[in-house]
Amino acid sequence: MPRIQSVKPGSLAEELGLETGDELLRIGETQIRDLVDLQFAMAAEEIEIEIKKPDGETWIFEIEKHYDEDLGVEWEHPTVDRVKLCHNKCVFCFVDQIPSNMRQTLNVRDDDYRLSFLHGNFVTLTNVKEEDLQRIAKLKMSPLNISVHTTNPDLRVRMLANRRSGEILNQIAFLAENGIEMNTQVVLCPEWNDGPELDRTIKDLSQFYPHVRTLSVVPVGLTKHRRGLHKLRGCTPDEARTVIEQVSNWQKLLRQKLGVSFVYAADELYVMADRTVPEADYYDDFGQTENGVGVIRTFLEEVKIAEKKIQNISICENRKVGVITGISAKKVIQQELDRLFNNQFHYEVLPIVNDFYGHNVTVTGLLTGTDIVAQLKQKVAHLDTILLPDIMLKDDADIFLDDMTVEDVRDSLEIPITIVPATGIGLLLGVIGETQSLPPRRRYETTLQSESIAHNRSVS
Repeated sequence: MPRIQSVKPGSLAEELGLETGDELLRIGETQIRDLVDLQFAMAAEEIEIEIKKPDGETWIFEIEKHYDEDLGVEWEHPTVDRVKLCHNKCVFCFVDQIPSNMRQTLNVRDDDYRLSFLHGNFVTLTNVKEEDLQRIAKLKMSPLNISVHTTNPDLRVRMLANRRSGEILNQIAFLAENGIEMNTQVVLCPEWNDGPELDRTIKDLSQFYPHVRTLSVVPVGLTKHRRGLHKLRGCTPDEARTVIEQVSNWQKLLRQKLGVSFVYAADELYVMADRTVPEADYYDDFGQTENGVGVIRTFLEEVKIAEKKIQNISICENRKVGVITGISAKKVIQQELDRLFNNQFHYEVLPIVNDFYGHNVTVTGLLTGTDIVAQLKQKVAHLDTILLPDIMLKDDADIFLDDMTVEDVRDSLEIPITIVPATGIGLLLGVIGETQSLPPRRRYETTLQSESIAHNRSVS
């Protein structure tokens, strides 16, 4: 049964007198199995709740509430019941490439279709049973984000090391027939699922449009912690250019046929290829920014909007600020700051090489406090502050992936740190010192979700 871990102050649960350890037996006639059941059952203005107390006593409440009001509790598990774990052994799995001394949640191999529906996680569907598919169809759990990687059944079995993985096209066909929308991805591994295999995957999945809405192609992310794993290599600059051209050719065909591009190359491929990212219309509705597709273009568009807001703000000529970023984003951030401010004051872009995971990992979201301190120690004392993108931190605490805190980094560098949203407006307002106008930091529903997103971005 779902068990309460904590009660939020001022919540409906607190008003009812619910406590840690209470179990939720039912809402109305629905026995609550997981978070999906809970959300559907709570979507009403009048409900009846049955609770079992730790001493075995049963309480029943008849409640009037707002339609979208929840109980306001944290459950023992983010899905209310236990998370469905991954049964695969993917040749490119990022979790396998994490140092063993990392926090436990970073080593969770979730592959839960409910987290895909509720939070946008990518799942492989290899652990989905027939009754799960029927439930998805019945409840219209849409959209889902699906890691396809290849539509070649034999190749997918080899890449995921799961004999059930060859069923993916049948699963997608069933979901499409039942009106479920899907976003899909390919983690591109050179000499595995590239070239003709990528052509096959794009062709196969595009036939399910509009139910399969998008397909992203992201390069495999490889850390230095790959001892005992499959021999893989990352994309070369020439291969990145080839993939970009391959995707572009498909887009031309699919725009004529479908009216949208459908398939998109991740930003990291453009960085590898030293190519400028496409204009906004390339990305249609920007359906896969959380997977590293269109993030740079989104940032550039945000900067255009933000620069209009700061035109009348006076900037202190004596201001000295540094901007921490990953290697991938250095060039675009430097270009935008130079374009907007042209050295009106002192600003520095501080790219951090990822020694913790390895130099092949270049995204900002996977930087650690350890590397920041090691590379900036005694090099930033002349600055007033350094800006730290919030995407580097745990969603509910100022903690890096290596468990260093922002306070630890600040004390080691002996310089003030300003946490800013990883957006165009966050960057510009932070740079000019208008921190009181900063939008709120990004927050995710669960720790598991935010760290899963970090894993996704590691390969994009």
